[in-house]
Amino acid sequence: MPAWPSDLPFFESADETRTGPQGAVIRSQMDMGPDQVRRRTSSAPKRRAGVIQAITDAELVAFEAFFSNVIGEGALSFTATDPFDGVTRTFRFVGSYSVQRVWPYFAITAELEILP
Repeated sequence: MPAWPSDLPFFESADETRTGPQGAVIRSQMDMGPDQVRRRTSSAPKRRAGVIQAITDAELVAFEAFFSNVIGEGALSFTATDPFDGVTRTFRFVGSYSVQRVWPYFAITAELEILP
């Protein structure tokens, strides 16, 4: 499994939050009484928004090469140390990313899944 490049900063939590497991339960409405809830899966991904602030032109090129060539435009997962709690986890991009020019640097934002 690919690892996040050691020469690139990793995504900081954009708002210092992350979600609980997504899609782990299924809810069925009953004709009478409370909804019936059951577990759909024993392991579901968590999500969080992330941002890499103030990266250079060269770091942006390295990030885009990693995204395109190493993890197949975000199709593959990768390992990295989660800055939220310092634990090495498996991540995957949810969709793509966006780049904003913050002169003279760039900022990258993306949504990531933390895989079980």
